Amino acid sequence: SYVVNGKNTQKVLEVEDGANLFETLISNGIYVPNTCGGHHVCGKCKVKIKTAQTQKIGEDEGKFLTKVEKNMNMRLACFVKVHSDMEVHVPAESKSNILTKGMYFLKSMDPRIKKRSLILSKPSLHDQRDDLRRITEEIGEVVKVPLSVLKEVPIVLESNNYQLKSVTRRKELISIESPESDEVYGVAVDIGTTTIAAYLVDLRSGERIDVYSSVNPQKIFGGDVITRIDYTMRKANGLHEMQKVIAEELNKIIDVFCRKNEIDIKNIYEMVIVGNTTMLHLALGIPPKNIANAPFVPAFTSTIEIKASEVGIKMNSEGYIIFLPSVASYIGADIVADILSSRMYEKSEFSLLIDIGTNGEIVIGNKNKLIACSTAAGPAFEGTGITFGTAGVVGAIDHVDLTKRPVYTVIGGGKPSGICGSGIVDAIAEMIKMEIIDPRGRMRSKDEISLDEDISTRIIQYEGEPAFLISKEIFITQRDIRQIQLAKGAIFAGIKVLMNKIGIDFEDIKRVYIAGGFGNYIKPEAASTIGLIPERLTNKVIQIGNAAGAGAIMTLVSDKELKVATEIARQVEYTELSSTSEFQEEFINSMYF
Repeated sequence: SYVVNGKNTQKVLEVEDGANLFETLISNGIYVPNTCGGHHVCGKCKVKIKTAQTQKIGEDEGKFLTKVEKNMNMRLACFVKVHSDMEVHVPAESKSNILTKGMYFLKSMDPRIKKRSLILSKPSLHDQRDDLRRITEEIGEVVKVPLSVLKEVPIVLESNNYQLKSVTRRKELISIESPESDEVYGVAVDIGTTTIAAYLVDLRSGERIDVYSSVNPQKIFGGDVITRIDYTMRKANGLHEMQKVIAEELNKIIDVFCRKNEIDIKNIYEMVIVGNTTMLHLALGIPPKNIANAPFVPAFTSTIEIKASEVGIKMNSEGYIIFLPSVASYIGADIVADILSSRMYEKSEFSLLIDIGTNGEIVIGNKNKLIACSTAAGPAFEGTGITFGTAGVVGAIDHVDLTKRPVYTVIGGGKPSGICGSGIVDAIAEMIKMEIIDPRGRMRSKDEISLDEDISTRIIQYEGEPAFLISKEIFITQRDIRQIQLAKGAIFAGIKVLMNKIGIDFEDIKRVYIAGGFGNYIKPEAASTIGLIPERLTNKVIQIGNAAGAGAIMTLVSDKELKVATEIARQVEYTELSSTSEFQEEFINSMYF
């Protein structure tokens, strides 16, 4: 057995001799930081092993650990085999700075859920209509009544003197309630690969009542969609585990909303979910394996409407969950919601939409044409693969300005623990402006350029490679710069491919919408300096925050918006960059700073 002490909790586990420590922790619901799913690649799953054990640190593991960490008995859990009792300490998670704000423009309310008062005539020898007919004739156009509602009919009618509230969804009677019941709520959810943002909405007024954000609990199985898909294929029960943790998280969110706002869970009648195509498959428990393999065909892309009970979500017993439509394996419902909330599909002028999260999705178009592509660029901008990279959590350096002292700001203040995407972009932009980084991305030595002493002393060597000191213990290394080059080059190249495909130039693009958490916090000028977005478009940037969440809210309160979203998904033309030779050429050209 061994004890895991993290988040002020302890757990004692019994394992078989030789069990992999990482897999043991994950399978028991204990989160260990990682982005590779335990494949010895990311170097993030650091734990402290206090009990003496004989297993030596090999070369492959040792390259991820500093001398200080080795002296502190830090290990990578994915390399450790359990052969005897050991005490393991897992670092507590930092609180994430999750973006929940987003802009949207709702034209009119058109909710699918309708609650109305009914005063029914009582039965008599002259009126022997059955109870259900008495209700449905008063409502009109009801063609479906679930058994659970039918069972309630005589009870509700008799106990309320034939006065009641009916709740219908389209032509289905989903609930009958006491005449005092007035509340009608829905929940909109954006399930991101890394984070979840949820919104409680009053379906009578369209008002956003509350918001809740959390880290996606599926991260214990891997930091990106490919790793999670791989987990569902390697583990016999992997897909069920993925679906279960999402259902549990959604139930937790609903419970928090109800307790905090004194709401009866029966008064939550509908939920709209957006997310990338893989997240939707996992939330539904549908095998996503073909998303990861050519020709990259998902099981579905259409709008899915199901009873919440079918996927274990606890709300009104006959309530519905709507999954917005996707376009392709790598252009999901979140991007459809982005397009909807930005209203770019309505305009005559061309707009560019970039959503930079764990992946980077790009859309260009107007009311006549929309084309899209996806690039594997996001992870670097979220800290993955960066030496001291981290997500946008408390303690992360989020902005860098080498003309100020101190040169950085930290989310939540205090001592920095890492650097997140917006800070990395700032730092590299600052180094480019000071010519510390040359156009090819090479970091110059302090002897090659003339800088003031404070800046020049920051150019150092870190574990045998050039590095730039941001804070006392946090550096930007030459390897980090190369990672950002690859990521920004992919996005810029994707933009160019779509522009060429649609036949327009930079001058034709009138607006640049940047969506997503990372996109909301970067400085457009810094993004332009490193070549993430074209310089000629810098002044056209509009940061629209969590546009996916905004689009989910719009479709929750308006059936008309849901129909528009469905039409947008049909209209978007997807371009697969991996099969486009033009992308390779543009990618090489886009690598320069």
